[in-house]
Amino acid sequence: MRPSGVFNLLILSALGLGLAACATPTKIAVVPDQPSPEGRLTVMGSLRNFSLDAPPADWIISGGGSAQSSSSLSTVMRDGVPALELKSGLERIIAVRQVDAMMLATPFLSWNWHLSNHGEGIHPIRLIVGFHGGAAAPNVERASQGLGLPPHDRALALVWGDTALRRGSLSLPPADKPYVAPIYTVRGGRENTRKWWLEHIDLSELYAKAWPNDDRTYTRIAFIGLASAPTSMPVRGRISGILLTH
Repeated sequence: MRPSGVFNLLILSALGLGLAACATPTKIAVVPDQPSPEGRLTVMGSLRNFSLDAPPADWIISGGGSAQSSSSLSTVMRDGVPALELKSGLERIIAVRQVDAMMLATPFLSWNWHLSNHGEGIHPIRLIVGFHGGAAAPNVERASQGLGLPPHDRALALVWGDTALRRGSLSLPPADKPYVAPIYTVRGGRENTRKWWLEHIDLSELYAKAWPNDDRTYTRIAFIGLASAPTSMPVRGRISGILLTH
């Protein structure tokens, strides 16, 4: 049941270097939502009008769905909380919403998640955030082409570890692999699964640690969403209430 550490995640394989076989629906060009004058942007709200058969135009959903895949994405109600539920399987799933927010103006990201016990290693269900405009030299711009994702030159994975002791740790990729997404362990421990947790993180602080040579003045948040790594046994995760604030 161990998720592959090579998923590392989405950038190395899922965001362009290994997804040629994943079908991507044609997306109509949209103007992404921006934060309100008060510095607030609801990325994932109540999901009341969210249809997986016809998702909003600013959502990009890719992966799973084949006859051989046990991966799935659905809307559920868990303990009275509406959420998107990912069930991992042989194929990865990515579901992100395109946004346009200055990172320094809305640096705080919050969300709720409820994850099932996953065994050893990093939980296969995680949040992903894409950034654009801060890199000294764009290095993964090509990664957006395979999935129809918004242009981005950085990405960050927010994960759940198999032990609570890993909470707050940031794992950076090797210097010769700048296209691999850094991994930040937000929380962990199998004893903490099967219950809802509300999280708050400072994206600007994590960005500065991951890419200290970038100019954060011009860094924009390009997309936020969730993804599942491939697993041999199904593992579930539910995410709700994603919010950007000042």
